[in-house]
Amino acid sequence: MQAFLAGAVLLVCLSLSLIGGVQPPRLRTRRLAPEFSAGAPLAVGFGSWVMWVLMFTALKVGFTGTRNIGISVALLVLCVLVARPMVRMAAPARLEARRTLVAARAVGLCCVVTAVMALMPTRIGNEAMAGLAVVYATTAAVLGLLRAVDHGYFPLVLLWSALQKALLAAVTGYWIDHAGATLVPDPDHATAGALLLAVLWWSTVALSAGSAVAAAVRLVPWLRSGPPADPAPPGVKSWPPAVGDVWTAELTHDDNNFKERPVLVLEHTPGFVRVLGVTSVDKSDRRRGYLKLRSSEWEGVLKKDSWLNLEIAHIPYCDFLWRHGECPDRVWDLLCAEADVRERSAKAGPNPGFTFRHRLRSAMNGHVGRDARGVRARATPSARVAGGVRGE
Repeated sequence: MQAFLAGAVLLVCLSLSLIGGVQPPRLRTRRLAPEFSAGAPLAVGFGSWVMWVLMFTALKVGFTGTRNIGISVALLVLCVLVARPMVRMAAPARLEARRTLVAARAVGLCCVVTAVMALMPTRIGNEAMAGLAVVYATTAAVLGLLRAVDHGYFPLVLLWSALQKALLAAVTGYWIDHAGATLVPDPDHATAGALLLAVLWWSTVALSAGSAVAAAVRLVPWLRSGPPADPAPPGVKSWPPAVGDVWTAELTHDDNNFKERPVLVLEHTPGFVRVLGVTSVDKSDRRRGYLKLRSSEWEGVLKKDSWLNLEIAHIPYCDFLWRHGECPDRVWDLLCAEADVRERSAKAGPNPGFTFRHRLRSAMNGHVGRDARGVRARATPSARVAGGVRGE
């Protein structure tokens, strides 16, 4: 009974990996993750049943003789066609146009499932529920890992998820051992239940280990040079930020305060994006370093007259939030031909937000600096009055 409960827990964990794996965006109120799918386990369950029927028949027919080889190959091709929509369901929307990648993943999924089925004793394949459970566990582990890699943008968040699965595997492994079962059963003598339990446990271990490796591979360059441009941060619909586009981003200032501001994208680099910041604060007295933007010319992009800071700022990819629209051609031509666009002064030091602790914190989907809105909200009434007096 205890082994049965442990298997049920592992099955639920594998099923949740098909639903989850979507990290929350930094601003949950504005950035959504539409790939969340509660019906994925049911769809994968049905697809696993079809895959089991096709693979079991192909393995029964065998690969001896020209006729049998043709039948088996046709069945495996049908299996790939069944696996493709399941792979597409687990993938993010941005991979919809990359049909070759999705097809390659479907082929890889079928190869893994076929290998596991071939290693199972014949009596397991003959039992519908047992064969379905084996195919479902293997499929859920592979798709869960792909989902974690595709959606796991923040490496330390992905690593924490992998550690949670590893802890679950350790607890259930001890539970199974305490119940008198084994995690490495002899295929020739073990019961069907023992084999299924081992497949569920090893699938969970593989999912945890694969997620941990993906997190480590992504974490090293993140800490060395900053957040990558690929994959896209969770919640964004258009990626990457195109040159000439206006986005809202978290712009960190020299005082370590950060605020959501519109920015105009100038250039991509491997570790950050070069932008010009937009502010609604009147800069009429500082015309040399700013360019006035009239809202009538930026319809649908800016809500009111603003000013474009002509000093280039560097922003990590993870700090981009959502897209507003495109820069008007006249303004872009002016920036390219006449405007005094300049780099950040060397005396000002490196751009804020690029220290090691900032990169480490951003890998956790956090920010080292202070939210400018929170700083204003925490200001005392006396401080606000004093500030108003000084402003006058």
